[in-house]
Amino acid sequence: MSSPTSYHSVVVQDRSRGAAVTLFYRAAGPENAPALVLLHGFPSSSHQFRDLIPRLARKYRVIAPDLPGFGFSDAPAASEFAYTFDHLAEVVESFTDAIGLDRYALYMFDYGAPVGFRLALSRPERVTALISQNGNAYEEGLSDGWSPIRAYWEDPSPANREALRTLLAADFTRLQYTHGESDTSRIAPESYALDQHFLDRPGNAEIQLDLFRDYRSNVALYPRFQAYLRQHRPPMLAVWGRNDPFFLPAGAEAFRRDLPDAEIHLIDAGHFPLETHLDEVATVIGAFLARTLDVRGPALFRGLGAEEDSVQAAPALAKIGEAFGFVPNLARAIAVEPAALEGYLAMLHALAATSLDPIAQQVAMAAASRANGAEYGVAVHATLAAKAGAPATVVTALRAGAPLPDLKLDAVRRFATAVASNRTQVSDGDVQALTSAGFDRRAAVAIALAAGAKTLANAVAHLAHPAIDVGFREPDLVPAAA
Repeated sequence: MSSPTSYHSVVVQDRSRGAAVTLFYRAAGPENAPALVLLHGFPSSSHQFRDLIPRLARKYRVIAPDLPGFGFSDAPAASEFAYTFDHLAEVVESFTDAIGLDRYALYMFDYGAPVGFRLALSRPERVTALISQNGNAYEEGLSDGWSPIRAYWEDPSPANREALRTLLAADFTRLQYTHGESDTSRIAPESYALDQHFLDRPGNAEIQLDLFRDYRSNVALYPRFQAYLRQHRPPMLAVWGRNDPFFLPAGAEAFRRDLPDAEIHLIDAGHFPLETHLDEVATVIGAFLARTLDVRGPALFRGLGAEEDSVQAAPALAKIGEAFGFVPNLARAIAVEPAALEGYLAMLHALAATSLDPIAQQVAMAAASRANGAEYGVAVHATLAAKAGAPATVVTALRAGAPLPDLKLDAVRRFATAVASNRTQVSDGDVQALTSAGFDRRAAVAIALAAGAKTLANAVAHLAHPAIDVGFREPDLVPAAA
C-alpha cells in the first residue's frame, strides 16, 4: 500500500540575508523511518517526484522541497536574493534543520546535484547515501548543449545573457522532457506546463539567468565533490537517462573513478526518466535503499550460521547443502520457521513439475525478486539460470534487470514482473503479451506460482538481510581467495 503525500510550507531563516524565506515541500512516509531528501533541478520542482514519492514512502520518510525561486517556494527578486548555488544549498541546509532532519540520504537531480554535494561537504556525517539521477559531478558529463552557457561564463555580457533567454521558452522546456524518449505519449503534459508556468512568472527569467551564470561555480567545485566521495565513501547509486542531451552517460560512469563500488544504471530515457520509466527507476532505487538505509541488526535474526539451525530444519538444510555445495544464507533464514522452509521447498518442487522449462522458471523467479527489490533472489536465480544452460547474455540481463534478448524468455520476465509489482492484479494486456509469445494458461499459472514462492523468500530476505553467498555472486565480483 502506497503512503499518501502531504503538502507543507515552512519558514526558514536565510542566514545570508538575515531574513526569512518560505519553502514548500512534499512529505510522505513514517517519521521514524530512514529519511530521504529529493532535490529537483531546472526547470522543475518537487512536482517531478509526485509519482515516485508514494513508492519510496512505503518504507522511508521522503521529503521533497522546492528550491527558492522554483515551484511553490518563495521566489524573491534577483535584486534581493543572491541566486547562487552556495546560497541555495545554505537555505536547504537550514530547511533540514527547520524540519528536524539530522540524518538523510540525498536524491540529486540536475541542479539538485550541486546543491546536494554542498550539503554533503558541509555536514558529511549527516549523509547516509547518495542517489544521482542525471546529477553531474564530472567535466565529462557535460555535453555540447552547455556551449551557450559556457560562452556566458567566459563573457557575461548583456548579449550573451540575452541569448540564453531561449532556454526559458516553452518549446525548450518541452524539449527537455521529450528529447531522447522513444514514446513521448507517456509524458504528462502538465509536467512541462507547470514548469513553464513558474518560469513565466514576472522576474523569474532573471533568477534563472543568474543561476546559469553561477553554474560555473559547480564545475569549479567538481574536484572537491570528488574528494568528498573518496574520503567519505558514501553508498552511491547513479541511475541516469542515457539519452539526456545535457548530462552524458560518461558523467554517471565517472562516479566509479572515485567510488569503485558505485552502482551505475543507465535507463533508455532522456533528462526526466521518472516521466516514462518510473517502474524501472523506482525498482532500482528501492533495491539500493534496502541495502543501504534499512536497519540491519540482530533484532529478529541473531545469526545465520549452522549453530543457529533448528533440529527440525536440519534434514532439509542438509539436502539443500548437498544440492548447492553449501547452505545458502537465505535458506537458513527461512528455516527459523521450519514449516516455512518446507512450504517454500514444496512450491519449488511443484514449479519444477510445471510446463515452464528450467530456464524460464529461473527467469520468472529472478524477475519477481527484482520487482520485490530483493537483490539476493536476483543473484540466486541468475546463477541457477546459468547452471540450467541460459546463455551469458540472458544471465547478464537478469542480473541487470534489463530486457532479455530471447523474446519468449522476456515475455516470462515481463509477466512475472507484472504479477509481483502489481500485487497479482495483472491486466488483460499483460496476459495478451504472454500468450502472443506462445504461452498458454498453464504457463500463466506457473509464473504466478514462481512469483508466489518468491513473495515468501523475498519477504524473509528483507527481514534477515542475508549476505549474498559467494556462490551466487557475479564471477568477476568474487574475491580471488573465494
